[in-house]
Amino acid sequence: MLSNIEAERVRNRMSKEDLAGDLGVSLKTYYNWVSEETDIPGSALVKLKEIFHKDIDYLMEGSIHAGRTTAS
Repeated sequence: MLSNIEAERVRNRMSKEDLAGDLGVSLKTYYNWVSEETDIPGSALVKLKEIFHKDIDYLMEGSIHAGRTTAS
Protein backbone atom coordinates (compact mmCIF):
# COMPACT_ATOMS: atom_id res chain seq x y z
CA MET A 1 0.00 0.00 0.00
CA LEU A 2 1.33 3.40 -0.94
CA SER A 3 0.35 5.05 2.33
CA ASN A 4 2.10 8.37 1.70
CA ILE A 5 -0.05 9.04 -1.36
CA GLU A 6 -3.16 8.23 0.67
CA ALA A 7 -1.93 10.36 3.59
CA GLU A 8 -1.35 13.33 1.29
CA ARG A 9 -4.77 12.84 -0.28
CA VAL A 10 -6.39 13.01 3.16
CA ARG A 11 -4.22 15.97 4.28
CA ASN A 12 -5.35 17.84 1.18
CA ARG A 13 -8.99 16.97 1.89
CA MET A 14 -9.41 15.21 -1.43
CA SER A 15 -11.70 12.28 -2.04
CA LYS A 16 -10.35 9.29 -3.92
CA GLU A 17 -12.71 10.19 -6.73
CA ASP A 18 -11.37 13.76 -6.88
CA LEU A 19 -7.75 12.61 -7.01
CA ALA A 20 -8.49 9.99 -9.65
CA GLY A 21 -10.23 12.68 -11.69
CA ASP A 22 -7.28 15.07 -11.31
CA LEU A 23 -5.02 12.27 -12.54
CA GLY A 24 -7.33 11.53 -15.45
CA VAL A 25 -7.94 7.91 -14.47
CA SER A 26 -10.82 5.83 -13.19
CA LEU A 27 -11.30 5.18 -9.50
CA LYS A 28 -10.46 1.50 -10.11
CA THR A 29 -7.15 2.45 -11.71
CA TYR A 30 -6.34 4.69 -8.73
CA TYR A 31 -7.15 1.82 -6.33
CA ASN A 32 -4.92 -0.52 -8.34
CA TRP A 33 -2.04 1.95 -8.15
CA VAL A 34 -2.31 2.66 -4.42
CA SER A 35 -2.72 -1.02 -3.55
CA GLU A 36 0.25 -1.76 -5.84
CA GLU A 37 -1.73 -4.13 -8.03
CA THR A 38 -0.34 -2.19 -11.00
CA ASP A 39 2.57 0.23 -11.35
CA ILE A 40 1.94 3.95 -11.48
CA PRO A 41 3.12 5.38 -14.81
CA GLY A 42 5.81 8.03 -14.67
CA SER A 43 3.46 10.69 -16.04
CA ALA A 44 1.04 10.06 -13.16
CA LEU A 45 3.88 10.25 -10.63
CA VAL A 46 4.80 13.65 -12.01
CA LYS A 47 1.17 14.77 -11.65
CA LEU A 48 1.09 13.49 -8.06
CA LYS A 49 4.29 15.39 -7.33
CA GLU A 50 2.72 18.57 -8.72
CA ILE A 51 -0.59 18.10 -6.89
CA PHE A 52 0.97 17.43 -3.49
CA HIS A 53 4.24 19.39 -3.86
CA LYS A 54 6.16 16.37 -2.56
CA ASP A 55 9.08 14.36 -3.92
CA ILE A 56 8.28 11.22 -5.85
CA ASP A 57 10.63 9.28 -3.55
CA TYR A 58 8.50 10.32 -0.58
CA LEU A 59 5.25 9.44 -2.33
CA MET A 60 6.58 5.99 -3.28
CA GLU A 61 8.17 5.29 0.12
CA GLY A 62 7.40 1.79 1.34
CA SER A 63 6.47 0.57 -2.11
CA ILE A 64 7.23 -3.04 -2.84
CA HIS A 65 8.58 -1.71 -6.16
CA ALA A 66 10.74 1.09 -4.73
CA GLY A 67 14.22 0.94 -6.14
CA ARG A 68 13.28 -1.71 -8.66
CA THR A 69 15.16 -1.47 -11.90
CA THR A 70 14.22 -2.92 -15.23
CA ALA A 71 16.62 -4.82 -17.42
CA SER A 72 17.59 -3.05 -20.62
